[in-house]
Amino acid sequence: MIRNYVLIALRNFQRQKMFALLNMFGLALGLASAILIFLYISDELQYDTMHPHAKNTYRIGTIFTDPQGQTNTNTFAPGYLLRALRDTRPEVLDIARVDYIGYPTTVHHKKADKIILTEEIKWAEPGFDRIIAFELLKGNRDKMFENHKSIILSESGAQRIFGSADPLGEILTIKHNFATNGQEIDVMVTGVYKDFPSNSHFKAKYLININAFRGVVEDFDHYLEGANFRNVSFFESYVVLKPGADIKPLEEDLKKYAAAMVENDSAVRAQGFKMSAFMTPMSELHFDPENLWENDSTRGDKTYLAIFSSVAFLILLIACINYMNLATARSARRAREVGLRKSLGSQRSQIARQFFYESFLMTAGSLVMALILVIIFLQPFNDLAHKSFTFGSLLDPLMIAIVAGVLIAMALISGSYPAIYLSGFRPAEVLKGQVVRGIGAELFRKSLVTIQYAVSLVLIISTFVVIRQMSFMQTSKLNQAGSQLLSIRYGGTAPQGKFEAFRQAVLQNKDIELVTMGNHLPRLDYFGFIGAQVKFPEFEDKDLNWKQLNVDYYFPKTYSLEFIAGRDFEIGNPADTSSVILNEAAVKALNQPVEKIIGSTVSERYFNPALRAPDYRSMKVIGIVKDFPYESMHRAIDPLMLNPHIHFVDRIAYVKLPAGNFQKNIAAIEKNWKEIFPGVGFDYWFVSDEFNRMYLSENRVASLAKAFAVLAILITVLGVFGLASYTAEQKTKEVGIRKVLGANVGQVVSMFVWLFLKIFIIASVIALPLAYFLADNWLEGFVYRSEISMQMFMISLLGLLLVTLITVSYETWKAARVNPVHSLRSE
Repeated sequence: MIRNYVLIALRNFQRQKMFALLNMFGLALGLASAILIFLYISDELQYDTMHPHAKNTYRIGTIFTDPQGQTNTNTFAPGYLLRALRDTRPEVLDIARVDYIGYPTTVHHKKADKIILTEEIKWAEPGFDRIIAFELLKGNRDKMFENHKSIILSESGAQRIFGSADPLGEILTIKHNFATNGQEIDVMVTGVYKDFPSNSHFKAKYLININAFRGVVEDFDHYLEGANFRNVSFFESYVVLKPGADIKPLEEDLKKYAAAMVENDSAVRAQGFKMSAFMTPMSELHFDPENLWENDSTRGDKTYLAIFSSVAFLILLIACINYMNLATARSARRAREVGLRKSLGSQRSQIARQFFYESFLMTAGSLVMALILVIIFLQPFNDLAHKSFTFGSLLDPLMIAIVAGVLIAMALISGSYPAIYLSGFRPAEVLKGQVVRGIGAELFRKSLVTIQYAVSLVLIISTFVVIRQMSFMQTSKLNQAGSQLLSIRYGGTAPQGKFEAFRQAVLQNKDIELVTMGNHLPRLDYFGFIGAQVKFPEFEDKDLNWKQLNVDYYFPKTYSLEFIAGRDFEIGNPADTSSVILNEAAVKALNQPVEKIIGSTVSERYFNPALRAPDYRSMKVIGIVKDFPYESMHRAIDPLMLNPHIHFVDRIAYVKLPAGNFQKNIAAIEKNWKEIFPGVGFDYWFVSDEFNRMYLSENRVASLAKAFAVLAILITVLGVFGLASYTAEQKTKEVGIRKVLGANVGQVVSMFVWLFLKIFIIASVIALPLAYFLADNWLEGFVYRSEISMQMFMISLLGLLLVTLITVSYETWKAARVNPVHSLRSE
C-alpha cells in the first residue's frame, strides 16, 4: 500500500513539475532559513558546554565599594581567594588561575625580525587544561608547561607569526610595560593548539606559563596568592566543585576572605574601601546581563534568541501556508482522481493518507534543496552572525533532532489542509465536473494569505526600524569622524617623551593637519573606568563622581567637537594646563547658568603621595561642548570633563586622515613610527571599527533581519502566486461569461486585483499596530533612539503591494486572455 502511495505521489509530481518545484522551493527556503537560525540558537545555548566540568565550574568575581558607597564589579579576583577555598572547602575539586593584563603585549620573533602587538595573550597556571577544553595539535600536553619559560600558540596565532613554518622550539621575546615591567622575557614555543570555538568565553590566541613571571616579579608567590593588595594580581579565577555542591556557604567564605584582605592592607583600609566576592556558574557567563566575562565584548542576549526563534517559526509558518495554497490551487485537477478512487471503494482516510505521503515526500525533497542552500550560504551567514559553522555543525545530535522535528511538523502542518480538503470531495459531483467550493474553505485560504502578508509586513517594518536605529547610532558625532580617525596604540608600548617628535613627523605630510592623544574611544563595555571625584565649591561642597577623558590640546578640534560656550584649549598657553572643558550633561547636573559655570573652579580629588592621604587640586572651567556619545548609546551620556593631562597608560594617538588614499597615508605614518620607535610594534585601527565592535549584537540583528525579511517577501510572493493561480482556475467559467458579455482583459484583471487588495488591507490593519508595538519595545533598550516614522510604514506597504500587483496581474492576465469558448467548455 505504501508503495502505491509513493508511486502515485511521484506520478503527480511528474505531471505537475512546475508546481512541484514551486512547492519544494518555497518549503526549502523556509527550511534553510530555519536551519541557519537554529544553528545560531543552538550554538549560543551550548556556550561553554565543551569544557570538561562545565556544569560544576564557577568563575569568581569581586565587588569594590568606595567610601561614598559607589560599587564597581570586577570579573577578576585575587589568587588568595582561590587558595583559601582550596585549602578550607572539601567541595573544591580543582582550581585554575589565568592572568589577563590588558593592553597590548609585544611579541618579537627576533630570528625573523617579526614583531606583533596583541591583546589576545594570557598567562595560565599549569593544569588550566583540566578545566578549560583544550586540544593540542603539536607538542606534548604533559610537558608543554614543564619549562617555566614556555608558550603555546593557537593555530591562527602561529600562522600570524610563523606562517606555514613549524614553530615548535622557536624562541619568542615577550615584553609588556606592566606584566613584565618593561623587561624582555624569552619563551620557547612548546605547542600549537586548535583555536577555541566561537561559543567559548575563553578564546586566547597565545598562552604563556604563568611561572615565566618568576624572573620579573619581585615576590612571585605573593603576586599569585598574597593575602593583601601589595603587588598582587587579579586573575580569571576558576573553581570546580563536587556535583550538587551548594555554593552559598562558599560565597559566604569568599566574602570573609575578601574582607580579611582589606583588613590586612592598611593603605586600602585607610582609604575606606571594601571588597566582597561572588561566584557565577560557567554556564551563565555568556548570558550574564550585569557582568562582562569575555574579553572580546561579546555578550549573549536571550531576548535576541527569542526574536530569532520567533522569526524562524514565522518563516516556517508562511512556507507551510504556501504549500497548502499551492497544493489546493490545482484541486480541480485532482478532483476527478479523488472521485474515481472513492467510487472504486477508497475510504476518505486512505485518500487523506495519500496526500500526507505526498506532503512527506515533498518536504523530504525540500530538505535536500534546503541543505544545498545552507551549504551555499553558510559562509555568508558566518560572516553575518560572527560564527564559524561548518557542514559538520549540521551533524550535531541536537541539530539533527531539531531538523527532524521541524521536518515532521512541516509535513504534518502543510499536508493537513490539502488532505482534509481534497479527500472531502463528493464522487458524484466531481465526476460530473462539479467541484463544490465551500465558503469556509475559501475563507480559510484567504486567511492563510492574510497571515502571510501580516508576517511579511511585520518583518519588513521591523527591519527598517533596526536599520534606521543602526544608522542613527553610527552617525553620532564621534562615529562620523571615526571613518577618518586613525587610532594608534601608544600607551604601554611607546615612550611618552617621544610623542611630540612623532606628531611633528606625521604633520610633515601636507595632507594631514591634526594629530592628538587621548583615552581609548569609544569606551567599550569591558574597558576600565575613566573618571574623577570632583566638586564645585562655588556651587555646592559635594563630591561628584564624573567621567573624565584625559586628552591633549588638539583633541576637541580633531574630533570636531562643537562649543556652545567658552573656548577651546589654547596651544602654548601654560595656564590651560589647569583648565577643563565640560559637556552639556555636566551643565545639567550642576543646574547652574552657563555664564556662572564658565570660569568656575573645579576641585579634583586625588591621592597625594607626599601626604599619603587624599587631597584636592583646583582647575578652571574654560569651555562647554555639545554632548557626544563616547560610550554605548544604550547608556545615557554622563557628565564629562576633558582634562588636558594625558592618562598614565590609557593613551591612544589619533591621526585625522584626509578622505581617500588611506593606505598610502597609513604606510607613511608607519614609516614615521618605525623611525622614531624602532622595535615597537605599530598597531592601528579606525575609530569607526570600535563602534562596529560596540554594536556587534545590534549589527548582527540588523544583518540577519535584512536577510530574513527578503526571504519572507519571496515566500509570500510564492503564496500569492498560489492563491492567484487557484482563484484563476476556480473562476474559469466566470471569466468566460464576463468576456462573452463584453468585459475586456483589464476589467477581468481588476476583478482579481480587488480580491487581493481586500486581503492586503486586512493584513495591513493587523500588521501595522503589531509592528509598531514590537519596534517601540525594542527601541526602549536605547537611551538615544531614532523616530518610528510613518515613512517606513508607507515604504513597506507600497513595496509589498507593488510586488503583489505584479504577481497577481501576471497570473490573472494569462487567465483573462483565454478564449471564452475554451473557458466555458472547461466546466
